Amino acid sequence: MKEREENMGWEGYEFLASGSGQRLERWQGVAVLRPESGAHWPLSTDVALPEAEGVYSGEHATGGTWSWKRPFPEPCIARWGSLSFLIRPTASKHLGLFPEQAPNWHWIMAAITAALTRQETPRVLNLFGYTGGATLAAAAAGAAVTHVDAARAMVSWCSENARLSGLGTAPVRYIVEDALTFLNREIRRGSRYDAVIMDPPAFGRGKGGEVWKLSVQLPELVGRAADVLSGSPLFLLLNTYGAPAERWPREKTNPGTILQSSLGGNIEALVPELKGLLDQRSLPCGLSYRWTP
Repeated sequence: MKEREENMGWEGYEFLASGSGQRLERWQGVAVLRPESGAHWPLSTDVALPEAEGVYSGEHATGGTWSWKRPFPEPCIARWGSLSFLIRPTASKHLGLFPEQAPNWHWIMAAITAALTRQETPRVLNLFGYTGGATLAAAAAGAAVTHVDAARAMVSWCSENARLSGLGTAPVRYIVEDALTFLNREIRRGSRYDAVIMDPPAFGRGKGGEVWKLSVQLPELVGRAADVLSGSPLFLLLNTYGAPAERWPREKTNPGTILQSSLGGNIEALVPELKGLLDQRSLPCGLSYRWTP
């Protein structure tokens, strides 16, 4: 999908430039500078960049602080098509939205819209659902969605975004639960879904201190996800982040290989990107794997 399609329809958000380990954006008119590990080139000096009015001081996703030259808008709402998202600075570098995922939302909506012409309401499972970009896209297209995230605050945030997007009464089920725990329970119940979306973190810790490492646990995660797919599945979408060479040092641990061995079918790997409106440089944002039967 072309870069222009990713930026098309955004209101309240602009991706301006990237470099020197930073990304410069504008949220409802406020220029924000925050860390971006993928931006390993120098920040452009060929174009005039606005001075950042909000800066996250840490080099990584956590452990830093925000400083503001003027207050961040409250509420701050970014819109993509019919979907609306509340934007809030968090204790990490994040603000509750990954705009680079817009091409995947477009793909999800197209797949569900096509399915509605030949089957009943598709059932979609969104694991590690965060604030619900993919959930809202699927629900807006007509799917019944189960949104799962281990953080209650993120699930509540998704519900707020649904209400803002006119989807407050849409068939969305909100679950606060560990993804693998939920998958195992659904398998025992015999629950099945026509599509699965997964946005797992590279590293994390559970409520009991358990260590989550995606490069180790991805085969189990994909295997469980395969077990909850219906007999006539539509798709599985897996997003991963960080440098692929560091994350997947051996071919057998590559997400595409794992998906292929677990599900067969067709796999499209792509790099979600954002293109700076000022520096015209593309910033790669992880890897997406789209599986279809």
